[in-house]
Amino acid sequence: MTYQEWGVIADSYIPLLGISFIITIVRTSLRQNWATAKQPIFGILLSICFIYGLMWLDQIMTIWPRLGLDYSTHTALALVFVVYFSLQSTKQCFWAIFSMVLYCLLMRYQQYHSVIDIITTSIITLPIIYLVQLKTNQINNNRKS
Repeated sequence: MTYQEWGVIADSYIPLLGISFIITIVRTSLRQNWATAKQPIFGILLSICFIYGLMWLDQIMTIWPRLGLDYSTHTALALVFVVYFSLQSTKQCFWAIFSMVLYCLLMRYQQYHSVIDIITTSIITLPIIYLVQLKTNQINNNRKS
């Protein structure tokens, strides 16, 4: 495959995660009810607000650039959806993490970000994204019981 074709794949990864999330939410709503889908949507939206808020803060305060790095919005946004799918089941966890590793390798190949950009962004964003997703998942599971 050409460099441009790999670029198309890289640029399609996050939209495909978003579409997969929407399909999952619609299926959940149809099988159970709309109330079951509201909390995961809230968790995703809250996580997205966090990662774009951090991006804005980085642009204002030049946190990553001061270290000679770049905040990877690609990584942070992908992690929002990967964490969501990882919390759904062991099988989904495996595939979500596997796809994220491949995406990170592809980001490197496409020279979107350095390894350290990806790692530092993940270290800062992943705990918050995980806690938000876990909390909304727990709220949702308590409602099902």
